[in-house]
Amino acid sequence: MPEQLGSPSRSGLFTRDTAPVPLEGVSIDAEISSFCARVAVSQRYVNRESQPIEAVYVFPLDEGAAVCGFEAVIDGTLVVGEVKEREDAFRMYDDAMVRGDGAYLLDEERPDVFQASVGNLPPGKEVLLRLTYVTELAVAGNGLRFTIPTTVSPRYAPVEDQRGVGRPDAQTLNPPVSWTVPYGLNLSVRLEMGGAITRVESPSHPVSVTVNGHSSTVALSQRDAALDRDFVLSVESEGLDKPQAWIEKDDSGRHAVALAFVPTFEHSTSPADVTFLVDRSGSMQGTSIHEVRNALQLCLRSLSSGCTFNVVGFGSTYESLFPQNRAYDDASLGEGTSHVAALQANLGGTEILPALQFVLEQPCLEGRIRQVVILTDGQVSNTDAVLALVSKHAAHNRVFALGIGAGASQHLVNGIARAGGGSAEFIHPGERIEPKVVRLLGRLLSPALTDVAVSWGGLDARQAPARIPPVFSGGRLLVYAFFSEVSRSLLPARGELSAVTPSGSVRFDVLLDPSRIADGKIIATLAARARIRELEESPEWTTARGSRQQDRKATSVSKEIIELSTRYGVISRETSFVAIERRETPELGDTQLRRVPIALTAGWGGLDTMAMGRLAGRDGRVGAPASAGALLLGAPAIGRPSGADEDTDQGRFVRRLMTDAPTAGMPKPGAMGRILERLSGVGRGSRLSNGGASSPLRPTTAGPHAAMVALVALQRADGSWDLSADVAAAVGHELASLESLLSGAIGKDADIRKAWATALALAWLDDHAGEFAGEWTMAAEKARRWLDAVNARPADGGSWSSAAARLLTTTSPPRR
Repeated sequence: MPEQLGSPSRSGLFTRDTAPVPLEGVSIDAEISSFCARVAVSQRYVNRESQPIEAVYVFPLDEGAAVCGFEAVIDGTLVVGEVKEREDAFRMYDDAMVRGDGAYLLDEERPDVFQASVGNLPPGKEVLLRLTYVTELAVAGNGLRFTIPTTVSPRYAPVEDQRGVGRPDAQTLNPPVSWTVPYGLNLSVRLEMGGAITRVESPSHPVSVTVNGHSSTVALSQRDAALDRDFVLSVESEGLDKPQAWIEKDDSGRHAVALAFVPTFEHSTSPADVTFLVDRSGSMQGTSIHEVRNALQLCLRSLSSGCTFNVVGFGSTYESLFPQNRAYDDASLGEGTSHVAALQANLGGTEILPALQFVLEQPCLEGRIRQVVILTDGQVSNTDAVLALVSKHAAHNRVFALGIGAGASQHLVNGIARAGGGSAEFIHPGERIEPKVVRLLGRLLSPALTDVAVSWGGLDARQAPARIPPVFSGGRLLVYAFFSEVSRSLLPARGELSAVTPSGSVRFDVLLDPSRIADGKIIATLAARARIRELEESPEWTTARGSRQQDRKATSVSKEIIELSTRYGVISRETSFVAIERRETPELGDTQLRRVPIALTAGWGGLDTMAMGRLAGRDGRVGAPASAGALLLGAPAIGRPSGADEDTDQGRFVRRLMTDAPTAGMPKPGAMGRILERLSGVGRGSRLSNGGASSPLRPTTAGPHAAMVALVALQRADGSWDLSADVAAAVGHELASLESLLSGAIGKDADIRKAWATALALAWLDDHAGEFAGEWTMAAEKARRWLDAVNARPADGGSWSSAAARLLTTTSPPRR
C-alpha cells in the first residue's frame, strides 16, 4: 500500500493526475452571537473511481478557531472523532488503513491551515466530513468583523522550510493549486446580537440580508460560489462599547467566564520613530502593490513634526529608503513620496525574516520605542520563526501589521501584532485601504491601555490569556477565566477591570450575575483555545519547535497544550482529531492518493483569473470540467502539468512559469505578469499593469474621494498647504481670486498665503469630504495645530477658518 499522508515520515508526491477530484462541495453554516461565532463546515467527498482512494484536502480556517468537533457520515453511519496526541492519531489512522477500515483525520498544520484526510474511501462511496469550531469576532472600526477563509494562498518557503525529515513545510503548506476547481461553497449565517443590529454587509461576496431588531440572516446570493477569496461580513450593533460578561457551566459543573470590552478614551498623538516594512515580493503584484502605495502615501502625510521615519522594502533582499530613520520634514517627505510612488513588487521571494531582523535590530532613536508597520499579503511558511523574532525584540519595538488581499494569512498578520504589542488590520479587495491604514497609524502614534488586569470578585480564576496585551482606543479587550466551581452563594460577584491610560489609572466594574449563567461549553472552548494560542506563541514553545520531537514534548508548555487540548476537545499543533470506521468487510485494494487541488486566491500575484482560466483551458465557472490543459501548481515534486509538453502558448507559459519558480510553487516576480500580458494582449493601463508613477496618491474612486485624495497629496510636512493653482483648483476657485482676498492681511507674506490655503483646505474637507473623514482626520489635526500657531491674521482680525468657511459656503464643490 502506498505511503499515507498523515504519518510524520510521509513524503507525499504531486503527480500528473487526470482522475476526478473527490471533493464535491463545501457547505458552511454559522451562528453569530455577541462576540463569538459557532461554525459548522461540511465537506462532501465522492469516489468516482474503480479503486479505493485516500483523499487529502488542505484548507484554511479562522486563525482563532477552536475546532471542537469532527465526525464522518458514511452509508448512514456516524463516526465521531476524538482528540489524540498528534503521533497517536497518525498511528491510529495508519493502522486503520492497513486493516482496510475507514480512517478520517483532521490535522492542524498552522492555526489557519488544516488538513483533512479521508482514508480507504471505497469505489462509488460517499462520505460527509463535518467539523465544528467556535471563534471570536474581530473588532473593526465601529463594528465586528467575521471572516471565513476559503483558500490557502501559495506560501513562500525559505530554504530551511524546504528540507527536513518527512514532508517539509514547503510541501505541507503548499497544496496543489488550480485556476478553478470543480467544487464550490454554500454558506448561510444567522446573527443574534445583544443590541439592535444597525448594519450588515459583505465587502467580499454578494449576499442577501434580512434584519429584524437584534437578529439577522445572511446568505450568499450565488450558489456554489468560488472558494478563491475569504468571506468577510461586517456587523454593527448597539452596546459594543460597554463591558459585558458571560458565564457558562458545562456538564461536569465547571464554569467559564468571558469578559469583552471595547474601550474608547481621549488621547492625543505624539511624535514617533516609524519604520514601514513593505512586502515587495512577486505575490504582491497587481492590486496589492497599488493599495500599498496609496496606503503609504497617506501614512506619510499623517505623520507630524518631530517624527522620524523610513521605508524598507523586502523580497529576496531588502532595500532601505534612508540609511537610518530621518526626521520628518518637507525634504524627507518629498523623497519618501517619490520613493513610494515608484515601488514595484519586484524583489523576489518573501524573505521576511532577514528584513524584519534588520529593522528590529536598528538602534532606537532618542530613546523612543520604534514603531514598525508591516504591510504584506502574509504568505510565508516560516511564521513561527517570524513571531519568535518579533517577541524577542518586543521590549524596544511595537509592531503593527496590515494584511492585504483576498487570502492574507491571519496567523501571520494577527500573530505579529500580538507578539509586538501592536494591532492588525485586514484589507480585502473591495474595501478601501485608506481608512484602515489611518486608523492603524492613529493607534501607532497614540498611547494604549497598559498594565491591564482583571480581578474576578474573589473567585479562584485561571485566566486566559494569562498576560493581557495593550488595548488601543476603539480596540477590543477579550479575556476568559476558568473556575473549578462557582457556588451561587458566591454570586453575584463584582469583578474589576483596571488599566493605565495616558491620563492615569482607570477602573471598570464587571458584574458576574448568577441570572446570566447558561449551560454550555462555548466559552470554555474559547478559553482553552486562547490559552493554547498563548502557549504556542510563547518563546518556550517556538524555540523548541526546531528541536527533536521528543525534546519538545518533554517541555512543560507542550504538556499543558496537550492537557488543555484533550480535556476540552480542542485541536492544537500538538494534537489531532481522528475517527475510525470499523468495517465488517475491509477494503483491501490498492489505495490511490488523491490530493484535492485548491483554487488560486483571487488576484494573487496580479493574475487575472479569467485570463488565466482561458489559458488553462477552463471557462472560468465553478464546476467547469477540467480539461487536459488544467494547470496545477504544487510542491517541488510536482509532475509537469497537463499541456506543459504542448507547443502552444499555454504550454510555453506553463514551462516558463515552472522554470522561473525560485521555490515550491512560487513564480519569480514579474514572470507571471509579463508573460500573461504578452499572451493575452493586456497592455499598460489595464488592471494587470503596474502603470506609471506620476501621481503620488492614486484615487480608487471618482468624485469627492478623488478630489480629497488630490488635495491631501498637496499638504506639506508641517501640516500647511501652499497657496498654489493646484490648491485653488482643488477647492473650486481661481488662484487670482483667492489672492485678491488677502489684501490687508497681517503677517509675513509667506505665512499669510500658507495660512489662507490651509484654512481653505480644511474647510473644503469639512464641507465636501466628510464621509471620508477617517482618511484625512490625522492630516487635518496637524494642519489645525499649524494654523493655530502661525503668526498671521486676516485683515478683519478674525480667524482664517471663519473666512474660509464663509467663502466656501457660497460655492459648489468642484466637479471631478
